[in-house]
Amino acid sequence: MSNYNIINSRNIFIITLIVIPLTILSVWILGLGFDNSLFKNSLISTSILSLSFFLFISIGLYKGIKIKHNLGELEQENIFFQKNMAVETDIPEVGDGIIEIIFSIILWLIVSMVASYLLWAFETILWITILNFIGILYWIFFRALRLVFKKSSVCKSNFSKSILYGFSFTILYNFWIYAIIFMTHHVF
Repeated sequence: MSNYNIINSRNIFIITLIVIPLTILSVWILGLGFDNSLFKNSLISTSILSLSFFLFISIGLYKGIKIKHNLGELEQENIFFQKNMAVETDIPEVGDGIIEIIFSIILWLIVSMVASYLLWAFETILWITILNFIGILYWIFFRALRLVFKKSSVCKSNFSKSILYGFSFTILYNFWIYAIIFMTHHVF
């Protein structure tokens, strides 16, 4: 029998998918009442999530947690969508003559092609963003946390080492988020 507490990576992943959006939404909603800027809301959200990450790691190291991988492998799949779209517009009537009918057909084709392209472009960007986010979370909650909790044998029941390792890993894994926020604020 193992002396370590085992946590499933799937449970951590699901809890994270709930906690991160709720934290960000609550900070943004509260920030609207205080008239906070995008920069300030980003810093507050990231700080709350960093503190939560620090506490999770430190307490986990102190209690001797190990992570069991059960998320499954992320596989890249090509996803193709076909959608039937019915677009209702308030385009004025062109007329009843043959020239007007041809003009309206050409206009309809151009508008349909532009709308289809825009839909495809936005859908592609959305899917790439979602897949990247899932990939990042997968790496953090399987690879990175598994590496962190390999130190459980050194930190178990040792408060100072747990805090030190928790702080070090929090800085290591969250510093780049602060760097992006500050660079975005000062560059743009």
